[in-house]
Parts: sequence; structure tokens; C-alpha cells
Amino acid sequence: MPDADREFVHQLTEAQGSLLGYLASLLGNLHDARDVLQATNLALWEKRTEFITEAKFGPWARRFAYYEALALIRDRRRDKHVFDDDLVEQLARDSFDQGEEDERQLALRDCLTQLHEDQRKLIQQRYSDGGSIRQLMQSSGKKESAVKVRLMRIRHALLLCIEAKMEAGNA
Repeated sequence: MPDADREFVHQLTEAQGSLLGYLASLLGNLHDARDVLQATNLALWEKRTEFITEAKFGPWARRFAYYEALALIRDRRRDKHVFDDDLVEQLARDSFDQGEEDERQLALRDCLTQLHEDQRKLIQQRYSDGGSIRQLMQSSGKKESAVKVRLMRIRHALLLCIEAKMEAGNA
């Protein structure tokens, strides 16, 4: 293998975690992110001769990942749960400089998308903007114990989902 190809493979391998995190933030789904990562890797390999070794590999590779993500979104445009191009562009800007997310965070993000909408809203209300049990009680009209039990069940379901995804990823 020529030295240039060897160096390219080295940089591509080092960028996998970062690219996967970037794609997961764009697509909101770990499974789709992994599929798009494979397509991105293929596109990067095919264009490896265009990479200038003095350039930064990460931004160059993320540009390919961005366009591969847009291609998947366009293919799935009929699905009402797919992000539109403007949202993907905003997510890309927001997460461009973001560090590598670990697999557990990616699994959590994917598992959150699998919750029922009311469960996801409850988790968001509790863990964003300093939400409290008291606020959840007032907004839902339920007793403190009922809110706590519901949160406990949702967190347990998320834990099981994350563990299953982590195990599947390591298999």
C-alpha cells in the first residue's frame, strides 16, 4: 500500500468516532448514522487523491458526511419524522466543532427517539431548563409519587435500551 494511502487510512480510522457523533447529531438516529458513515467512508476513499495532506482531515471528512446525510434525508423525505434541510444545516453548524461523543451518548440519543411522544416530553421537561418534580406535578395535575414513578419507569426503559444498543454494538 502506498504511503499516501496508508496515511489516509490512518486519518480516516482516527476520525470514525467523531464522524459518527457528527452524523448522529444530524440524523438523530444511531442506526442511520452508522449507515451514512459507511457511505461517507466509501466516498472519502474514492476521493482520497483529492485530499491535501496539509489540510485538516476532520472538516474535509465532515463535509462529505454532511452531503451523505442530506442524500439519506432526501431519499426518506416522505417520512414525516425526517429533518428538513434547514434543520440539518443548523445542526451541522451547531455540532461542527463538537468533540467526539461516546457510544453511550449516541445510544441514549437514539433511545430517546424511540420513546412515545408524551414520555419524551416528560423527560425533556424534567431535564432541560432546570425542570423540577414540582413543575411536572403542576403541569400534569398528578401527585408527586405518580410523577416520580413515571420518570423512574421511563429512565429504566432508557437504561435497558442503551444497554441493548451497547451490547449490539460490541457484538
